[in-house]
Amino acid sequence: MKHRKTLILSAALGVLLTAPVALAQATGTAASGILDTVIASIFTPTGILTVLGAVVAGVGFIFGKDWLNERRKRRIALAAHHAFNIVEDIAAENPADNGWDKAARGLQVVDEWMRANGWRQLKPHEQALAKLSFSAMHGEQKASLKASQARDADALAVAHTITSSGLAPVLARP
Repeated sequence: MKHRKTLILSAALGVLLTAPVALAQATGTAASGILDTVIASIFTPTGILTVLGAVVAGVGFIFGKDWLNERRKRRIALAAHHAFNIVEDIAAENPADNGWDKAARGLQVVDEWMRANGWRQLKPHEQALAKLSFSAMHGEQKASLKASQARDADALAVAHTITSSGLAPVLARP
């Protein structure tokens, strides 16, 4: 990908450097009048729009790579999911040693996973996205644990009710 950008930039530079000479040859002016021809062609409405378009395209080309595309978002979400599970498994191995920051360790795992799979490391706004994924998964885990505990408590209460009052007349007493 980096080689493709270098090739595109070198081609654009070549066009920019050869365009004045080609323009001068097309208009039939001498080499000394190339600068005059270029300046005269820039200060036309078409020339101004062309220069502005080139500036906007250059800015978009330089800064456009920082935006998150859908594929990168999916990769960050996948890496965050795996990192969350890895960090939770490590924490479950030794519950007494749980003093380290899970989010920081998870971000480190995400960065390692992204670099190992050919992606660049996370930028600050992508790290915020990964932290948000971590907190969402942690909240989902706590909610399912709470729901499971509530179901277990209800089942225990029903079993206690049945065994304490419902089966007493049925069971023979010694």
